[in-house]
Amino acid sequence: MQKFSVRSMVICSICCALTCVLSMFSIPIQPVPITLATLAVYISGAFMGPIYGALSQVLYLILVLVGIPCTAKLVGGVSVFTGPTAGFLVAYVPTAFVIGLLYGYCRKEFKSGPKKIFCLVAALLLGTVVCYVFGLLWYMIYSGVDIYKAFLVCVLPFLFGDGLKIATVALIVPRIEKIINVDFY
Repeated sequence: MQKFSVRSMVICSICCALTCVLSMFSIPIQPVPITLATLAVYISGAFMGPIYGALSQVLYLILVLVGIPCTAKLVGGVSVFTGPTAGFLVAYVPTAFVIGLLYGYCRKEFKSGPKKIFCLVAALLLGTVVCYVFGLLWYMIYSGVDIYKAFLVCVLPFLFGDGLKIATVALIVPRIEKIINVDFY
């Protein structure tokens, strides 16, 4: 892993900004909106690795915490972390970390080709599960519903869209890696 450099900090900040921007593109279903933020989380983890990918999401959460309105509902502040979506927001950090960790292993084993893409997709799927688990558990605590009802609200509406996001990331991250020649692993 390379040390913190200006270039790595700038790219980390860009990934944070990408999360800010993409989180505002949402379908406002209640109580948990469908948003493009996880697309940015996936890209951050896959492209930047576990440390920088997770760091970019920590920066995003700090921006939300201090009141920057960069969530799906265009609000910020402490109250965001006490609402129904708090589990998903907090999950961005471990999601990016898990994706970066697993894909980092694949990058070392497979320099290119279908095996590398397969590993990327597997890392993205596992990262998505991490995000769902955090979101599901928090929603169950927040609303007092059982796992079945929480699954219907917090997972089922997101499956198709997250599948599309995973396919998108699997297509673009290898291209980004070729264009931006920085090794965060």
